[in-house]
Amino acid sequence: MNYSAWAEEYLEEAAQIRQKITALRQSLKSADVWDLNEINRRIGVLYTMYLELRETGNLLSRHP
Repeated sequence: MNYSAWAEEYLEEAAQIRQKITALRQSLKSADVWDLNEINRRIGVLYTMYLELRETGNLLSRHP
């Protein structure tokens, strides 16, 4: 099994989710009051996913 390729996939996915989070944070500026809670909830869920993907990718990249 190629751990470095696997790690790269995890880190690429983390970067894509990070971009989605950035876009959602930008949308907060123009969101109305009713959408703020939903957008913040989505950011929280995506940020948790981002952290897990990044950590897993970093662990896999250090595998011998």
